[in-house]
Amino acid sequence: MASLRQIRGRIKSIQSSKQIMRAMQLVSGSKLKRSQDKLIASREVLGFLDGLLQRVLAATASEYKTTKSTYLAKKKGPKPLTHPLSTPKPDGPSALVIITSDAGLCGSYNTNLVQMAEAYLRRDAARRAQLVFIGKRAHRYFTKRGYATLDAFLDLAGRPNVAKAEQIGRSLIDRFLSGEVSSVSVLYSRFLSATTYKPTVQPWLPIQLDSSTAPQLVSRDSSPTSRRADEPPSAVSDYIFEPSPEQVYEDLLPRWALAKFQLIMLEAFTSEHSARMIAMKNATDNAEELLGELVQQRNRIRQATITKELSEIVGTAEALK
Repeated sequence: MASLRQIRGRIKSIQSSKQIMRAMQLVSGSKLKRSQDKLIASREVLGFLDGLLQRVLAATASEYKTTKSTYLAKKKGPKPLTHPLSTPKPDGPSALVIITSDAGLCGSYNTNLVQMAEAYLRRDAARRAQLVFIGKRAHRYFTKRGYATLDAFLDLAGRPNVAKAEQIGRSLIDRFLSGEVSSVSVLYSRFLSATTYKPTVQPWLPIQLDSSTAPQLVSRDSSPTSRRADEPPSAVSDYIFEPSPEQVYEDLLPRWALAKFQLIMLEAFTSEHSARMIAMKNATDNAEELLGELVQQRNRIRQATITKELSEIVGTAEALK
Protein backbone atom coordinates (compact mmCIF):
# COMPACT_ATOMS: atom_id res chain seq x y z
CA MET A 1 0.00 0.00 0.00
CA ALA A 2 1.30 3.44 -0.94
CA SER A 3 2.41 5.71 1.86
CA LEU A 4 0.80 9.04 2.65
CA ARG A 5 3.81 10.91 1.23
CA GLN A 6 3.57 9.02 -2.07
CA ILE A 7 -0.13 9.71 -2.42
CA ARG A 8 0.37 13.40 -1.73
CA GLY A 9 3.08 13.49 -4.42
CA ARG A 10 0.74 11.82 -6.94
CA ILE A 11 -2.05 14.26 -6.09
CA LYS A 12 0.25 17.23 -6.66
CA SER A 13 1.49 15.79 -9.97
CA ILE A 14 -2.02 15.08 -11.26
CA GLN A 15 -3.22 18.54 -10.24
CA SER A 16 -0.41 20.11 -12.30
CA SER A 17 -1.25 17.89 -15.29
CA LYS A 18 -4.93 18.72 -14.93
CA GLN A 19 -4.19 22.45 -15.10
CA ILE A 20 -2.13 21.96 -18.28
CA MET A 21 -4.80 19.81 -19.93
CA ARG A 22 -7.52 22.26 -18.96
CA ALA A 23 -5.52 25.11 -20.49
CA MET A 24 -4.98 23.10 -23.69
CA GLN A 25 -8.71 22.39 -23.84
CA LEU A 26 -9.50 26.10 -23.65
CA VAL A 27 -6.87 26.92 -26.29
CA SER A 28 -8.21 24.23 -28.62
CA GLY A 29 -11.75 25.51 -28.08
CA SER A 30 -10.65 29.01 -29.05
CA LYS A 31 -8.85 27.72 -32.15
CA LEU A 32 -11.90 25.64 -33.05
CA LYS A 33 -14.12 28.71 -32.93
CA ARG A 34 -11.81 30.72 -35.21
CA SER A 35 -11.40 27.80 -37.60
CA GLN A 36 -15.17 27.25 -37.70
CA ASP A 37 -15.72 30.89 -38.68
CA LYS A 38 -13.27 30.52 -41.57
CA LEU A 39 -14.86 27.20 -42.54
CA ILE A 40 -18.33 28.76 -42.72
CA ALA A 41 -16.97 31.61 -44.86
CA SER A 42 -15.22 29.11 -47.15
CA ARG A 43 -18.42 27.11 -47.54
CA GLU A 44 -20.24 30.27 -48.54
CA VAL A 45 -17.57 31.07 -51.15
CA LEU A 46 -17.78 27.56 -52.61
CA GLY A 47 -21.58 27.77 -52.62
CA PHE A 48 -21.37 31.05 -54.54
CA LEU A 49 -19.01 29.48 -57.09
CA ASP A 50 -21.37 26.49 -57.36
CA GLY A 51 -24.14 28.91 -58.24
CA LEU A 52 -22.00 30.55 -60.90
CA LEU A 53 -21.19 27.16 -62.42
CA GLN A 54 -24.88 26.30 -62.53
CA ARG A 55 -25.65 29.52 -64.36
CA VAL A 56 -22.83 29.00 -66.86
CA LEU A 57 -23.84 25.41 -67.56
CA ALA A 58 -27.49 26.41 -67.85
CA ALA A 59 -26.65 29.23 -70.25
CA THR A 60 -24.59 26.87 -72.39
CA ALA A 61 -27.37 24.32 -72.42
CA SER A 62 -29.93 26.91 -73.49
CA GLU A 63 -27.60 28.14 -76.25
CA TYR A 64 -27.41 24.67 -77.79
CA LYS A 65 -30.97 23.50 -77.15
CA THR A 66 -32.91 22.18 -80.12
CA THR A 67 -36.50 22.21 -81.12
CA LYS A 68 -38.89 19.48 -80.08
CA SER A 69 -38.94 17.85 -83.50
CA THR A 70 -35.16 17.86 -83.84
CA TYR A 71 -34.79 16.46 -80.37
CA LEU A 72 -37.18 13.61 -81.10
CA ALA A 73 -35.54 12.90 -84.45
CA LYS A 74 -31.85 13.05 -83.54
CA LYS A 75 -31.87 12.94 -79.73
CA LYS A 76 -29.37 15.80 -79.54
CA GLY A 77 -28.47 17.21 -76.17
CA PRO A 78 -26.57 20.30 -75.04
CA LYS A 79 -22.99 20.60 -76.10
CA PRO A 80 -20.80 19.70 -73.09
CA LEU A 81 -18.19 22.12 -71.81
CA THR A 82 -14.64 20.84 -71.53
CA HIS A 83 -11.65 21.92 -69.47
CA PRO A 84 -8.19 20.41 -68.83
CA LEU A 85 -9.04 20.05 -65.13
CA SER A 86 -12.10 17.94 -65.95
CA THR A 87 -10.43 15.85 -68.67
CA PRO A 88 -9.30 12.37 -67.54
CA LYS A 89 -5.61 11.74 -68.03
CA PRO A 90 -4.08 8.61 -69.58
CA ASP A 91 -3.32 5.77 -67.24
CA GLY A 92 -0.57 6.86 -64.90
CA PRO A 93 0.34 7.19 -61.22
CA SER A 94 -2.28 8.70 -58.98
CA ALA A 95 -1.69 11.04 -56.06
CA LEU A 96 -3.19 10.66 -52.60
CA VAL A 97 -3.07 13.74 -50.35
CA ILE A 98 -3.14 12.74 -46.66
CA ILE A 99 -3.97 15.53 -44.23
CA THR A 100 -3.03 14.81 -40.62
CA SER A 101 -1.85 16.93 -37.71
CA ASP A 102 1.68 18.05 -36.89
CA ALA A 103 1.23 17.53 -33.14
CA GLY A 104 -0.37 14.82 -31.04
CA LEU A 105 -2.71 14.91 -28.05
CA CYS A 106 -5.78 14.71 -30.29
CA GLY A 107 -7.07 11.25 -29.46
CA SER A 108 -7.65 8.83 -32.33
CA TYR A 109 -7.71 11.59 -34.97
CA ASN A 110 -4.44 10.62 -36.68
CA THR A 111 -4.86 6.89 -36.06
CA ASN A 112 -8.16 6.76 -37.93
CA LEU A 113 -6.68 8.65 -40.88
CA VAL A 114 -3.59 6.41 -41.06
CA GLN A 115 -5.73 3.27 -40.91
CA MET A 116 -7.95 4.53 -43.74
CA ALA A 117 -4.87 5.44 -45.79
CA GLU A 118 -3.43 1.96 -45.28
CA ALA A 119 -6.71 0.38 -46.40
CA TYR A 120 -6.70 2.64 -49.48
CA LEU A 121 -3.11 1.71 -50.34
CA ARG A 122 -3.73 -2.01 -49.84
CA ARG A 123 -6.28 -1.83 -52.65
CA ASP A 124 -3.54 -0.35 -54.83
CA ALA A 125 -1.81 -3.66 -55.55
CA ALA A 126 0.74 -2.14 -57.96
CA ARG A 127 1.63 0.59 -55.40
CA ARG A 128 1.41 3.25 -58.09
CA ALA A 129 -0.17 5.79 -55.77
CA GLN A 130 2.22 8.56 -54.78
CA LEU A 131 1.64 10.24 -51.46
CA VAL A 132 1.46 13.95 -50.67
CA PHE A 133 1.61 14.67 -46.95
CA ILE A 134 0.12 17.64 -45.16
CA GLY A 135 1.14 17.21 -41.53
CA LYS A 136 3.96 15.31 -39.81
CA ARG A 137 2.11 12.32 -38.38
CA ALA A 138 1.32 10.49 -41.61
CA HIS A 139 4.65 11.60 -43.12
CA ARG A 140 6.62 9.92 -40.32
CA TYR A 141 4.50 6.78 -40.47
CA PHE A 142 4.57 6.09 -44.21
CA THR A 143 8.12 7.21 -45.01
CA LYS A 144 9.44 4.61 -42.57
CA ARG A 145 7.56 1.96 -44.55
CA GLY A 146 9.01 2.83 -47.93
CA TYR A 147 6.03 4.45 -49.65
CA ALA A 148 6.70 6.81 -52.56
CA THR A 149 6.51 10.44 -51.48
CA LEU A 150 5.59 13.02 -54.08
CA ASP A 151 5.65 16.06 -51.79
CA ALA A 152 5.30 17.04 -48.14
CA PHE A 153 4.00 20.20 -46.47
CA LEU A 154 4.85 20.18 -42.78
CA ASP A 155 4.82 22.55 -39.81
CA LEU A 156 1.40 24.05 -40.59
CA ALA A 157 0.46 23.59 -36.89
CA GLY A 158 -3.23 23.29 -37.69
CA ARG A 159 -3.48 26.93 -38.70
CA PRO A 160 -6.13 27.42 -41.43
CA ASN A 161 -3.97 29.57 -43.71
CA VAL A 162 -5.94 30.17 -46.91
CA ALA A 163 -2.90 31.45 -48.80
CA LYS A 164 -0.90 28.33 -47.93
CA ALA A 165 -3.84 26.12 -48.94
CA GLU A 166 -4.01 27.89 -52.30
CA GLN A 167 -0.26 27.42 -52.80
CA ILE A 168 -0.54 23.67 -52.14
CA GLY A 169 -3.60 23.40 -54.38
CA ARG A 170 -1.87 25.17 -57.27
CA SER A 171 1.15 22.88 -57.02
CA LEU A 172 -1.11 19.83 -57.24
CA ILE A 173 -3.00 21.34 -60.19
CA ASP A 174 0.30 21.95 -62.00
CA ARG A 175 1.32 18.33 -61.47
CA PHE A 176 -2.02 17.16 -62.83
CA LEU A 177 -1.95 19.42 -65.89
CA SER A 178 1.62 18.41 -66.70
CA GLY A 179 0.61 14.74 -66.66
CA GLU A 180 2.86 13.88 -63.72
CA VAL A 181 -0.18 12.36 -61.99
CA SER A 182 -3.39 11.11 -63.58
CA SER A 183 -5.69 11.86 -60.63
CA VAL A 184 -5.63 13.44 -57.21
CA SER A 185 -7.64 12.26 -54.19
CA VAL A 186 -7.65 13.79 -50.72
CA LEU A 187 -7.88 11.82 -47.46
CA TYR A 188 -8.98 14.03 -44.59
CA SER A 189 -11.42 14.33 -41.68
CA ARG A 190 -14.70 15.89 -42.75
CA PHE A 191 -16.04 18.25 -40.09
CA LEU A 192 -19.65 17.54 -39.13
CA SER A 193 -20.06 19.28 -35.76
CA ALA A 194 -18.02 20.42 -32.78
CA THR A 195 -17.98 16.84 -31.48
CA THR A 196 -18.20 14.82 -34.71
CA TYR A 197 -15.77 14.35 -37.59
CA LYS A 198 -15.46 11.57 -40.15
CA PRO A 199 -12.38 10.31 -42.07
CA THR A 200 -13.13 10.61 -45.78
CA VAL A 201 -11.42 9.96 -49.12
CA GLN A 202 -12.64 12.39 -51.77
CA PRO A 203 -11.58 12.51 -55.43
CA TRP A 204 -10.52 16.01 -56.43
CA LEU A 205 -8.90 15.88 -59.87
CA PRO A 206 -10.08 15.42 -62.55
CA ILE A 207 -13.12 17.46 -61.58
CA GLN A 208 -16.43 15.68 -61.99
CA LEU A 209 -19.40 17.97 -61.61
CA ASP A 210 -21.99 15.87 -59.85
CA SER A 211 -25.74 16.39 -59.55
CA SER A 212 -25.28 18.84 -56.70
CA THR A 213 -23.32 21.17 -59.01
CA ALA A 214 -24.97 20.52 -62.37
CA PRO A 215 -28.02 22.69 -63.00
CA GLN A 216 -31.59 21.41 -63.20
CA LEU A 217 -32.77 22.55 -66.61
CA VAL A 218 -36.40 23.66 -66.56
CA SER A 219 -38.13 25.84 -69.13
CA ARG A 220 -39.76 29.10 -68.10
CA ASP A 221 -43.30 28.12 -69.09
CA SER A 222 -43.31 24.61 -67.67
CA SER A 223 -42.48 22.83 -64.44
CA PRO A 224 -40.71 19.48 -63.97
CA THR A 225 -44.03 17.81 -63.25
CA SER A 226 -45.98 19.38 -66.13
CA ARG A 227 -43.43 18.67 -68.91
CA ARG A 228 -44.17 15.44 -70.78
CA ALA A 229 -41.51 12.76 -71.09
CA ASP A 230 -41.26 13.14 -74.88
CA GLU A 231 -40.43 16.84 -74.72
CA PRO A 232 -36.79 17.98 -74.94
CA PRO A 233 -35.13 19.49 -71.86
CA SER A 234 -34.64 23.22 -72.04
CA ALA A 235 -32.93 25.94 -70.11
CA VAL A 236 -33.45 29.64 -69.91
CA SER A 237 -30.76 32.03 -68.78
CA ASP A 238 -31.29 35.69 -67.95
CA TYR A 239 -27.54 36.35 -67.77
CA ILE A 240 -25.26 37.92 -70.35
CA PHE A 241 -21.73 36.47 -70.38
CA GLU A 242 -18.75 38.34 -71.76
CA PRO A 243 -16.85 37.28 -73.74
CA SER A 244 -18.72 33.92 -73.75
CA PRO A 245 -19.99 31.25 -71.34
CA GLU A 246 -17.16 28.97 -72.49
CA GLN A 247 -14.51 31.54 -71.54
CA VAL A 248 -16.19 32.21 -68.21
CA TYR A 249 -16.28 28.46 -67.55
CA GLU A 250 -12.60 28.14 -68.44
CA ASP A 251 -11.65 30.86 -65.94
CA LEU A 252 -14.15 29.77 -63.28
CA LEU A 253 -13.34 26.06 -62.96
CA PRO A 254 -9.76 26.52 -61.59
CA ARG A 255 -11.13 28.96 -59.02
CA TRP A 256 -13.77 26.39 -58.06
CA ALA A 257 -11.08 23.69 -57.74
CA LEU A 258 -8.91 25.87 -55.47
CA ALA A 259 -11.91 26.86 -53.35
CA LYS A 260 -12.79 23.18 -52.98
CA PHE A 261 -9.26 22.30 -51.86
CA GLN A 262 -9.18 25.21 -49.40
CA LEU A 263 -12.47 24.01 -47.94
CA ILE A 264 -11.07 20.49 -47.53
CA MET A 265 -8.02 21.78 -45.66
CA LEU A 266 -10.19 23.97 -43.43
CA GLU A 267 -12.42 21.00 -42.63
CA ALA A 268 -9.35 18.92 -41.74
CA PHE A 269 -7.87 21.58 -39.46
CA THR A 270 -11.22 22.27 -37.82
CA SER A 271 -11.63 18.55 -37.16
CA GLU A 272 -8.14 18.49 -35.64
CA HIS A 273 -8.98 21.26 -33.18
CA SER A 274 -12.26 19.54 -32.34
CA ALA A 275 -10.47 16.23 -31.73
CA ARG A 276 -7.84 17.88 -29.51
CA MET A 277 -10.48 19.77 -27.52
CA ILE A 278 -12.43 16.53 -26.93
CA ALA A 279 -9.27 14.62 -26.00
CA MET A 280 -8.17 17.28 -23.52
CA LYS A 281 -11.66 17.44 -22.01
CA ASN A 282 -11.67 13.67 -21.52
CA ALA A 283 -8.17 13.83 -20.02
CA THR A 284 -9.27 16.62 -17.64
CA ASP A 285 -12.33 14.62 -16.57
CA ASN A 286 -10.19 11.51 -16.01
CA ALA A 287 -7.71 13.53 -13.96
CA GLU A 288 -10.56 14.89 -11.86
CA GLU A 289 -11.87 11.37 -11.26
CA LEU A 290 -8.42 10.07 -10.34
CA LEU A 291 -7.89 12.99 -7.98
CA GLY A 292 -11.13 12.13 -6.21
CA GLU A 293 -10.02 8.54 -5.72
CA LEU A 294 -6.58 9.59 -4.44
CA VAL A 295 -8.08 12.13 -2.03
CA GLN A 296 -10.35 9.44 -0.62
CA GLN A 297 -7.40 7.09 -0.27
CA ARG A 298 -5.35 9.82 1.42
CA ASN A 299 -8.18 10.56 3.85
CA ARG A 300 -8.56 6.88 4.72
CA ILE A 301 -4.83 6.58 5.45
CA ARG A 302 -4.88 9.76 7.55
CA GLN A 303 -7.94 8.54 9.44
CA ALA A 304 -6.32 5.16 10.08
CA THR A 305 -3.14 6.88 11.28
CA ILE A 306 -5.05 9.17 13.64
CA THR A 307 -7.10 6.26 14.98
CA LYS A 308 -3.93 4.27 15.58
CA GLU A 309 -2.30 7.17 17.42
CA LEU A 310 -5.39 7.69 19.60
CA SER A 311 -5.47 4.00 20.42
CA GLU A 312 -1.81 4.12 21.47
CA ILE A 313 -2.45 7.18 23.66
CA VAL A 314 -5.48 5.60 25.34
CA GLY A 315 -3.60 2.32 25.87
CA THR A 316 -0.63 4.12 27.39
CA ALA A 317 -2.91 6.14 29.69
CA GLU A 318 -4.63 2.96 30.89
CA ALA A 319 -1.31 1.31 31.51
CA LEU A 320 -0.15 4.23 33.71
CA LYS A 321 -3.18 4.01 35.99
